[in-house]
Amino acid sequence: MNTSTPFRVLAVCSGNVCRSPLAELLLRNGLSARADLVVVSAGTIARPGQRMAAEMISAGVPFGLDPDAAVHHRAARLSEQSVAKADLILGLTREHRAAAVGIRPGAVSRTFTLNEFSRLVSAAEARSELTPAALVAGAASRRGPGAPRDPSLDDIDDPIGLPREEYDRVSAEIAQAVQGIVHALLDTKPSAGAQPRAPGSRTPALSFSFRPS
Repeated sequence: MNTSTPFRVLAVCSGNVCRSPLAELLLRNGLSARADLVVVSAGTIARPGQRMAAEMISAGVPFGLDPDAAVHHRAARLSEQSVAKADLILGLTREHRAAAVGIRPGAVSRTFTLNEFSRLVSAAEARSELTPAALVAGAASRRGPGAPRDPSLDDIDDPIGLPREEYDRVSAEIAQAVQGIVHALLDTKPSAGAQPRAPGSRTPALSFSFRPS
């Protein structure tokens, strides 16, 4: 019997009804061939039980969001327990990254913004020789030198209450960052004792189509 603990990815935004659930569901879809990788999401000011914003569901579909999965999403509040259980924490902004670290300072080495982590793992070498945890450790070691001159570029804006084109823009930004993370994590090898890919499974094709900003 396989008793290993999966590698857990936690996406974090504010209300957990817009940005982080989109990131969660796109990551989950892209990583579906890996039984050892689990993705969840939470919000720093979430009202537990709220549904995903309909505007974000609609905007996310062209980027691979499964609307049937999206309608079953229910918001969850970020907690000490959710941070403690996560092996990789992806805030949608620097504020969300800071909130997770503020709850549990020891999580700093495994906490990034979504854009930041996508950028850092793109520079990782020999990813097939790394476990997911080693990929995260390597990303943490590369912080700083490659950071954008404008730190706000590591943030993804909240489109709530804004026109539809803002939801489209934000969805494209999230999907682009997710694509890089999915490729990097799928390249890694499962941790010792973790369940490998299901026999005969194939890496899902990523068919994100990016709209110009």
